[in-house]
Amino acid sequence: MKKFIILFLFYGLIYCDELASQWINQHPTNSFNIFSCSFPSAQTGYVCGYGNLIKKTTNGGLNWTDISRPGTADNLNSVWFLNDLTGYIASTENYILRTTDGGISWSEHFPIFGQGQKLFFINSQTGWCSSSRLYKTINAGVNWELVSNEPADDIYFLNEVTGYRTKVTGSGNSQIDRTTNGGVSWSTIHTTSDFKIMYDVQFLNENTGYVCGYRGYVAKTTDAGANWVMQRNIQEDAYFCMRFINVNTGWCAGENGKTIVTTNGGTNWNYVPGIPFGRLLEIEFINQNTGWIVGGFGIIVKTENAGGLTNISSTSGTVSEYSLYQNFPNPFNPQTEIRFSIPVDANVILKIFNSLGEEVSNPVKSFLNSGTHTVTFNAGNLPSGIYFYKLSTGNYSEVKKMMLLK
Repeated sequence: MKKFIILFLFYGLIYCDELASQWINQHPTNSFNIFSCSFPSAQTGYVCGYGNLIKKTTNGGLNWTDISRPGTADNLNSVWFLNDLTGYIASTENYILRTTDGGISWSEHFPIFGQGQKLFFINSQTGWCSSSRLYKTINAGVNWELVSNEPADDIYFLNEVTGYRTKVTGSGNSQIDRTTNGGVSWSTIHTTSDFKIMYDVQFLNENTGYVCGYRGYVAKTTDAGANWVMQRNIQEDAYFCMRFINVNTGWCAGENGKTIVTTNGGTNWNYVPGIPFGRLLEIEFINQNTGWIVGGFGIIVKTENAGGLTNISSTSGTVSEYSLYQNFPNPFNPQTEIRFSIPVDANVILKIFNSLGEEVSNPVKSFLNSGTHTVTFNAGNLPSGIYFYKLSTGNYSEVKKMMLLK
């Protein structure tokens, strides 16, 4: 009888879409929209946003306190802290705020023309602020000088001379430009049309870069921007922000809480479950494991294990049928490999359940090419016991059992 109940749970009830997540909601109340975040250390962080909003945490995000400052209730678009005490905020009211005492007091700098959009610092002295113009500081924000009369939305710099910017160029068009002289002059390296407006750009080195934007646009270059390859052929909600923590692992987040992650340099992207509904506007990681996503409705979510990621490796070749193989090693502690084959390109879901039929992980929820795929599953945060893993794609599904022994 007990066996029948467990089988019923797995073959009847586990079709629900309630997914486990390794992202923890740290600010569940509906408050003002958060536009930007900065975490100079594991314990100290700042967020800013709509209506003069500034909040600070000194315990890794468990608690947040409001920070007040002189001035009108304008929007604060971008925050960047160099350390726990010294930081900057770009405002819609034509100035940059600076604090050197952790937000107790602020000074206002009035060099910028138009709304401040994005701050980016490459070291403790050198930084940029984008707006209807581009401004630069070389003395830790004490003074800002105009370096370009052209507008910029997002900016990203590899070093003091090489940087990138996105900007809208017309109705439904946008482009990425590159500078090799610290922002004085720019050359275009990528353009889009058909409302594939690009919002966020990041380069990992001078050759490899990513961009995300409207209508689910995600693209990658491996030749310094000469050629760009779309990473996803799915037209969906906009992705406003992205962050890569190494050459293989990165996230994109955007409209309606939609978040995707890759662990193989953009070859495959999986949907991240459990992120609250809202417009997600910035992702920040302080190391390989600890990161935050912030956005509308006061959303602040945090992970301390890189979102509970698993790695997927794929082998192309002729596959004639669907197959789910026994995991290896089995029993395992704490890591094991789960291999499966699909004969056609398809949306694939792989879920892990405990002996009660409760979902504990969702390693794969992605569109995969035909072939054989191997998932590295880490159960470091789970107790010893019997677990089941289920593969679902199209009309095919299969369940197998595995044992975790610690």
